[in-house]
Amino acid sequence: MLGLHAIQGGIKLAKNILIINGATRKNGNTDIIINKIIEGSINEKAKINLIELRNKKINDCIGCYTCYEKNKCSINDDMKEILVSINRSDMIIFASPIYWWGVTGIMKIFIDRLYFYYSSRNKNLISGKKALVIAPMNMKQDNYKTKIFIEFFNILFDNLELVKINIFFFDNISEKGEILNNPDHIEQAYTIGKDL
Repeated sequence: MLGLHAIQGGIKLAKNILIINGATRKNGNTDIIINKIIEGSINEKAKINLIELRNKKINDCIGCYTCYEKNKCSINDDMKEILVSINRSDMIIFASPIYWWGVTGIMKIFIDRLYFYYSSRNKNLISGKKALVIAPMNMKQDNYKTKIFIEFFNILFDNLELVKINIFFFDNISEKGEILNNPDHIEQAYTIGKDL
């Protein structure tokens, strides 16, 4: 796993980056972080595709295992186009505020649908892609509050054979736009984008 120090050291990570925004609140702290990441990446020749889950229709996985048998998902919704975007990317950024030590509901539904890639028929479409996580939180970061969140993504990335870059926490922000009062967080988001 590469830490922030490695990214700041100038390692260019990806050219086609897919950001999955799992925030339900428009123009909130997660959106601001994402915008700063995009701003930082503008001159770095990285192509960024932003998908905001709150604007998509994504149904729950129904456990039908069609993806194991026919290389496709049986559910006809916006996840079909998102799967195409995932296939074309070489890095996926999962952005979600922490709700009850986990991701938002819409992000969890999206992640459940990634079971498509757990099939041996489809795993080659995602295996080896880089992945990182952006996680605003309204608490001070400590091991107790982030342990479940970190373990969830570690297991997800291991099972999908994604290359984990890092999980970036932006702590002590709750109110809409509150991150703008924290220059260290803003700088961190910009730096992440600059060094993608």
